[in-house]
Amino acid sequence: MPEFDAWAPYYDFIHHGLPGEVEFYVKMAKAHGSRALEVGCGTGRICIPMAKAGVAVTALDISSGMLALCQEKIAMAGFLPAEIELVRADMRRFDLGCTYPFIAMAYRTLMHLLTPDDQAQCLRCIRRHLEPGGVFACNLWMAKPSSIPPAAITGVEVPLELVGQHPVPGENIVLFHFHAARYDEFEQQIIEQHRIQERDLRGHILRQQELHLTRAWLTRREMEHLVYRCGFRVEAVYGNFDGAPLGPDHKEMIWVLRAV
Repeated sequence: MPEFDAWAPYYDFIHHGLPGEVEFYVKMAKAHGSRALEVGCGTGRICIPMAKAGVAVTALDISSGMLALCQEKIAMAGFLPAEIELVRADMRRFDLGCTYPFIAMAYRTLMHLLTPDDQAQCLRCIRRHLEPGGVFACNLWMAKPSSIPPAAITGVEVPLELVGQHPVPGENIVLFHFHAARYDEFEQQIIEQHRIQERDLRGHILRQQELHLTRAWLTRREMEHLVYRCGFRVEAVYGNFDGAPLGPDHKEMIWVLRAV
């Protein structure tokens, strides 16, 4: 997953997370003690609010670029009531030498693991780092293959489309974000192409970066089988971060799992 180092300078401009997710994970962390682990912390959107709420966080990510930005944001935050320890590690195979009452994996992070073996390795590793009876919460896209555009499946080239413009604070630069995606139904993968253009205020392109992202989707039933195999029982599955039970019209799955 080395592509995330290239993503790091643009990530916070383009990916803002999901409505209610920060509050959800902070509330869960506080409810389960004063220590937590976040797997796939990125630039700190979840772990910094946790620390502000008094939860000591170990924040793990494979990308040194993401962790460097997270460290900068921690420094900018000033005094925090609890510490954040940053760890660079692969979420499929890490050993922190301790266990936690609560572990979070936000913003569809498990989808970056593309094979059942990698997914199971990750979940078993997380299970080993949970205290007895500890809780793990994660979020996945609610896969609905029937809603995928046919052209995206059949191999027809999908052109890049402008999906966002993001002014850079304090600089006379605007980021233009172009995106295209195709879907591999057989492998259950979303293959994305992104183009980021840094433009001045007159529209001149100063820099252009091509970025790629591949993710695998899991259905609800597949996730149920996977978590049981990896030593969890399902405490709840929500369709949003307000706690509504998962239903057919939801776009997200929020899994709350307890170690057995």
